[in-house]
Amino acid sequence: MIRVIGVGPGNPEYMTPMARNLVECADILIGGERLLEVYRKSGKELYIIRNNLMDMVEFIRNRRDDCQIAVLASGDPSFYGILEYLKRYFRTTELQVVPGLSSIQLACAALCISWHDAAFYSVHGRDMEGLVELVRDNAKVIVLTDPKKTPAVIAAELVSQGVSERKVYVCENLSYNNEQIREFSLDSVPRDAGSSGCVVVIMNE
Repeated sequence: MIRVIGVGPGNPEYMTPMARNLVECADILIGGERLLEVYRKSGKELYIIRNNLMDMVEFIRNRRDDCQIAVLASGDPSFYGILEYLKRYFRTTELQVVPGLSSIQLACAALCISWHDAAFYSVHGRDMEGLVELVRDNAKVIVLTDPKKTPAVIAAELVSQGVSERKVYVCENLSYNNEQIREFSLDSVPRDAGSSGCVVVIMNE
């Protein structure tokens, strides 16, 4: 069984007890470098995911029969996470998915807003044409950014497409000590806001 474990938004305090127990039982942990940093002295074998996803698949195939493998995902693996990629190569009966608390949930909690009525979008490896239409059609849009498509880039694209009169909440480093949430108008988002990836909430209030 390959365990796909959502470890939350970053701070280990937000990790669920089930996720923590399964990680402790695993022989091999697979994940991004930032996620694995906390386990460097655990004695477990660590496999860092970079741009080597097919290598990761082969590694899992070669080791799963003799080891307990846990693939760690930030937030929830079912939401714009690694789960869909793994399902291309492994049957669902081979995967145990453990949900985790997402950065989107933390952002909404910090802003004291509900998220059942929001539209969601991730700009990871995607263009922003779909996002523009989503913002036009919805009063509340929550976006996962990346280091290239920053809040400022996203805001500039929306303004250039004629979108206006929106509030933008940039939610950075959620769950960490340096967590920061800032509010801007669509045309005033600074270039350095959320430059390393964050959650952006765009609202038509």
